[in-house]
Amino acid sequence: MEYLHDNVFLTTATAQRLYHDVAKNLPIIDFHTHLPQGEILNDHRFENLWELWLKHDHYKWRLMRGCGINEERITGNASPWEKFEAFASIMPLAPGNPVHHWAHLELKRVFGIDLILNAGNAKAIWDEANKQLSERDDLSVQGLLESFNVELVCTTDAPDSALTTHNDIAESDIKTKVLPTFRVDFVKDTDTHDLVLLKQQHDHFHANGCRLSDHGMPHVPAVGSAAFDTLNHIAKWNKARGWTMQLHLGPQRRVNEAMTAITGPDSGFDTMGSCQQTAPLIAGLNALNEAGNLGKTIVYNLSSVESEPICCALQNFQNEQAKGLVQYGPAWWHLDNVRGIREQMDILTSLGAIGTSVGMLTDSRSFTSYVRHEYYRRLLCQYLGDAAEAGEMPNEPEALDQLIADICYNNPKNYFNW
Repeated sequence: MEYLHDNVFLTTATAQRLYHDVAKNLPIIDFHTHLPQGEILNDHRFENLWELWLKHDHYKWRLMRGCGINEERITGNASPWEKFEAFASIMPLAPGNPVHHWAHLELKRVFGIDLILNAGNAKAIWDEANKQLSERDDLSVQGLLESFNVELVCTTDAPDSALTTHNDIAESDIKTKVLPTFRVDFVKDTDTHDLVLLKQQHDHFHANGCRLSDHGMPHVPAVGSAAFDTLNHIAKWNKARGWTMQLHLGPQRRVNEAMTAITGPDSGFDTMGSCQQTAPLIAGLNALNEAGNLGKTIVYNLSSVESEPICCALQNFQNEQAKGLVQYGPAWWHLDNVRGIREQMDILTSLGAIGTSVGMLTDSRSFTSYVRHEYYRRLLCQYLGDAAEAGEMPNEPEALDQLIADICYNNPKNYFNW
């Protein structure tokens, strides 16, 4: 059977109908990305497939290192073609890996190329893709966003950003709406922030359309610490303005110190941390709730060891402010694969209400990564369609259609107060 065929993952007739008739053509709302907004504004055109695919993608870099590729051909000084050839050469070693799935979905959806990438056909694929990149107007940044039906994206922005590029985008005729996210990370409990300046920037971000803050941390900081005090203030400002707070929990950064010194941060040397998550998360949410500052919150869990305790804990802090006020967030980063996505759906269904979910995001620096929404939607339709046909969920077409439409589009559109 053809690799990644039209009904891949859609193992029942109900799943196939839900995907092709409902999910497939819904607009995309991508509420957490690392897309460079300057390239959106300037409608950047990519010189070659390396720039489009490999230049910023640490998922691919990690896989290449695991397959024995020299760093010179990953982040080093090798030519773009040599780096792409190296990536192509390791593909036969990684079937089933999400990078393998995503790369081939991108070849199909973006370039109409159905070949299975390997060292033997790398040059033909390289030449054909580069030819299309040079000739097709719909392969510019804005063209890609439109072709993937991306209605809105949120970028990730430092709290001291002037947001001038966002201003320019807002005043342009770009069809995809692009909004900033207020990214404040905490590394140690002793971290301190000038709250007056931080509040001024929160005001500035709000005036420029921002409705989300984002906080990456090994674990929720200890209640009473300087870092938690900052988090509490931001939570208060967020709730007052209808923002959503995103907590990205669990990364252990730069674990290979020797290589990080060479390649810099965000180059594929971060991993799932081993910190205990549930207890400090409960303490933090409880303190925010007691202070009256707990509003819309998404908790992204990176360690599958605590997935169920975390999802279960979140249900203790739900209330009438919103459906799914405190979200057990989409499968994130190292869990953004078939197994992790299915597990996230199953845990949320078992311990919460899947119909309140805000769906999927790319968490990506790539403008072709929107195949990941297709990936998620196929798995969602499989999960619900198979359960309906097995008699484990009601097999009511209208209700299933609504559930799919809500999770993929309506819920994120309504949850974030844009």
